[in-house]
Amino acid sequence: MRRLLLIAALFFAGLVPALAAAPATFDTPEALIDALYSPYAKADFDWGSFDEASFRSKALNALFDADQKEANGDVGRIDFDPYVDGQDYQLTDLKIGAPTINGDKATIEVTFKNFDMEEDMVFALVKEDGGWKIDDVNSKGGADPYDLKDIMSGPLVTE
Repeated sequence: MRRLLLIAALFFAGLVPALAAAPATFDTPEALIDALYSPYAKADFDWGSFDEASFRSKALNALFDADQKEANGDVGRIDFDPYVDGQDYQLTDLKIGAPTINGDKATIEVTFKNFDMEEDMVFALVKEDGGWKIDDVNSKGGADPYDLKDIMSGPLVTE
């Protein structure tokens, strides 16, 4: 009996870390966006533990990976947080709109104020590996509207 309990304990000890390391799966577009923005509300959030890649589609991750490789340790194509349209943040009035879903694709609008500047983001999402992922971000408001995929697939500008 002890042997069986020991085997079971060893099995679950190995399984629990594997389950904890599994990437998050988001069943709805709203759940994805809510999880993406939840760290911004925490003053003491450890950004070193934030796995941004787990929120992005394979295609968008491929652009980020290519950017890192091409930048060779430098900043790369973006030097700001594309989800808040800035390097710093103090978000208020966060509103997640109702998604428009068309099969395995969806769009969802997110509005908020970042340091009192009105921001209006539209996220293009895809369903991959059983959950929703960010495939593109369009900033419609702010000082400089942008399309994240266009930036990440454009030329690398070095100074």
